[in-house]
Amino acid sequence: MTTAPVPPTQPTLPTPAGTDSAAGPAASHTASPAPSPVASSRRLAVVADQTPSRATPAGCNSSISSISNSQEIASRPQKPAARAGAEIRGEVLLALAQLRLATPHQLKALLLPDHQGTDYVRRALRNLRADALVGRTHRAQHSYWYCTPAGLAEAAASGDLPPASGRTTGQRAAAKTGLREHGLALVDTVIAFHQAQVAEHKDWRLEVAHPTPAGSLVPDAVVLLANGHSAFVEIDRTMSYARLVAKLERYDAYRNAPATGRGNAARPPRPHWQETYSGPSLDRPFPPLLFVFAAAPRRAAPATREAAFHQRARHVLSVRVDRITVATTTLAQLTQRGSDEPVWRVVGRHAGEERCPLDALPKAW
Repeated sequence: MTTAPVPPTQPTLPTPAGTDSAAGPAASHTASPAPSPVASSRRLAVVADQTPSRATPAGCNSSISSISNSQEIASRPQKPAARAGAEIRGEVLLALAQLRLATPHQLKALLLPDHQGTDYVRRALRNLRADALVGRTHRAQHSYWYCTPAGLAEAAASGDLPPASGRTTGQRAAAKTGLREHGLALVDTVIAFHQAQVAEHKDWRLEVAHPTPAGSLVPDAVVLLANGHSAFVEIDRTMSYARLVAKLERYDAYRNAPATGRGNAARPPRPHWQETYSGPSLDRPFPPLLFVFAAAPRRAAPATREAAFHQRARHVLSVRVDRITVATTTLAQLTQRGSDEPVWRVVGRHAGEERCPLDALPKAW
């Protein structure tokens, strides 16, 4: 019997010791930075946390080592690295440009409400500060952050700021106690509206001038509410009652200012407030005035100041004849209960302490 010849086997090349032809070391688990919301000429990127790779020891079975490293990486808790990267850095810059100044805790409440700590926000702030886009002021073991002129320019170049916002750095406000506390109280108000989903923090404009025959009216803020209506917001800490009442008269002057502009063939010229706030079909009332009373050293308690303001404001003619709607609350009530809860007391409409929700405020046409 003849035996079939056995085909020759291919020679196996020796594998050098310490190398792995099947798989390399486990890759570094690094998130790719998300696109920045600010100007493309300068990418706002925060480097996410990196997990260092471990080299495969010489002589180890490479397949087993690769599987082991892959399983270990898969079992690690995943961090929301994208939120700690370029996206959160850009949002921090835009928030500071819009709100003038804020603390890390306030920025966390606005941008990362589900996070327990402020680590990501602080990392973004340090990163921005290294690029001279933001600055900070320390007072009583607290840090207050604001945009630098370079940061304002970059935020404005992004096109994501509302018109006439982000044109003033908060450095002066951060350095002066009165201005700083006033600004922080306004940010707390923004947070209360944001958390109640009454208005997004991006829908606020600070200190926008409005023309009147007696000069410009400059509210602390104007907010576009989720229902499409607007409201003027004033923060009070230390202002005299006479000046508060004078503000009401200034709003009345703006409300009754004559028509401006030339109009067109379809409609006659309209007053500034209608052009700005009433919509094309005049279906929106004059924005209500929302006064928020905040605490201040050596001043009466906010609730006391609120009650005293009501005593004086109810005699103002524009309030008595319903040309303007004025509602008040305290910052403590606003932050503890929420801006959508019955925390607003309408001037001249209630004899007692009755309060109503924001959407139940009377309209002034």
